[in-house]
Amino acid sequence: MQREMLITVGTHEVRMAILEDGEVVEVKIEREGDTVGNIYKGTVTSILPGMDSAFVEIGLERHAFLHARDACPEESDARGPGRGRGRGRRVPPIQEVLEMKQEVMVQLVRGPIGSKGARVTTRISLPGRYVVLLPIGASYIGVSKKLENETERQRLKGIGEKARPRGQGLILRTEAEGCEQEDIDEDVAMLKEAWRKMREHFRSRKSPSLIHEDLSLSGRMVRDYYSDDVSRIQIDSKSEYDQVLTAMRAISQEAGKKVKLYRGNTPLFEKHGVEKVLEQALQRRVPLPSGGNLTVDETEAIVAVDVNTGSYTGAKGGRQRDTILKTNLEAAKEIARQLRLRDLGGIIILDFIDMYNDAHKQQVMQTLEDLLKRDRARTRVVHLSPLGLVEMTRKRTGQSLLQAESNVCDHCRGRGRALTPQSLAARVEHALKRHSLEGKHPACRVVVPPYVAYELVGEDAENIESIERDLGLRVYVRADAELAADEFRIDVGTVEEIERVAGVFRHGQMFHVRPAHYEIDDETLLLATANGYTIEIEADEPAAVASDGPVTVELVDVGRSWARGVILK
Repeated sequence: MQREMLITVGTHEVRMAILEDGEVVEVKIEREGDTVGNIYKGTVTSILPGMDSAFVEIGLERHAFLHARDACPEESDARGPGRGRGRGRRVPPIQEVLEMKQEVMVQLVRGPIGSKGARVTTRISLPGRYVVLLPIGASYIGVSKKLENETERQRLKGIGEKARPRGQGLILRTEAEGCEQEDIDEDVAMLKEAWRKMREHFRSRKSPSLIHEDLSLSGRMVRDYYSDDVSRIQIDSKSEYDQVLTAMRAISQEAGKKVKLYRGNTPLFEKHGVEKVLEQALQRRVPLPSGGNLTVDETEAIVAVDVNTGSYTGAKGGRQRDTILKTNLEAAKEIARQLRLRDLGGIIILDFIDMYNDAHKQQVMQTLEDLLKRDRARTRVVHLSPLGLVEMTRKRTGQSLLQAESNVCDHCRGRGRALTPQSLAARVEHALKRHSLEGKHPACRVVVPPYVAYELVGEDAENIESIERDLGLRVYVRADAELAADEFRIDVGTVEEIERVAGVFRHGQMFHVRPAHYEIDDETLLLATANGYTIEIEADEPAAVASDGPVTVELVDVGRSWARGVILK
């Protein structure tokens, strides 16, 4: 199997795709503020004995949830050895472990999902290239379950025993296969130094505060996803390329040779079909090669995947059971891919088409389980039930692709989905990049919903000016309230042609507008549109300005896509 990694960098996000034999199987998207893996100094704000849990203030929008089984009974600064995590270990009640207003060091293990806040643990885990160091609450040696060779497992366990710091735990990762003692010792030494700095920050900083920030997406890629079977890593950003190249050369010169700077005329993700796969991964229905399909429904409690024969009626002269077997086999392969691609987690129910032949059932289940072994997330499968249902779980570490890329639609009150302003702005930027690479027109008019216009333009037009510089385009952003939540238009032409349709605005112009309040980055802004033009209205107290009636505004600062105005009394 040939594996390849693609990294594309934009103004709003960094995206990574993993391809196996040319097929997209995983996509990771990182935006500013993504926090899983970060470590905080927090304060206990409430203890709930009835739920055996507590809430901790760590500086995020909502307080983080801490369950008793994730809370170590050690002191908050983690002095002294841990108690271990062996089976049968008694979990003390939460009120015996924590006190109100106690300061604790916690690590984010799952980001906010829907109405739920983040989940944290005091059992810190520090991942390195070959090992994971467990400095609190553990004193054992573990080896990745994906390493099945018992001789190699025992060899690595012996190396780990020598490298493990006293009173701390150590897990040998899959990537440790074939490593020597010095490789593991070097990795452990780096993590011990990182832990020393964290404890120092915990003692010196006020709560709540961030005391350790996890690596960027490209850094985590090298740490978590790279292995010797990766044949190539393509990156379309020079700065990100330099960072990854340095990290890969630290592994080996041979690994460094696999990193390539992409300079093609077609956007990287588009060239490899990733954009099309991403669009399809946000759809409910997934087609299968022979004409069948899957339907994927996500809820807060469960993910349901239904298998249908669709238009597939089987081979001419074939039997029904063969038609069902072929559809179920195709579905098993696609389900394993979709779980990774959509990053689905929690409880998952798979509804295969009923099979009455035991050999067919075994064949389908074996296919599913073999393909799930490629998944980095931990999965557990319960065998096929008489009803044709498969119950399984997949470890959830954050939002799924659908949750990360969309909001609950305001128009249908939660029955559908709409792209977030950030996601739509990012898509507009990708489309502009495509136009710039074609090199046929020097100017564009971009028409988006009003709430997306400000996201695309940015404060004081910083975002759109950055896009113009990077792409060599003159861009005119205009708002249209009639557009659907995930719709946009781009018109291209000469500067004169675009200015004729977009209009040009000047200092001192006055407009009669109806302002609206927008909450952006914890700040209330007073925004309005005039002929599609976005105007930020200056006011001492924006939230106090009445939004139920029109006002007259004079433009005092003007750009191609944005203006600042003052209210005339």
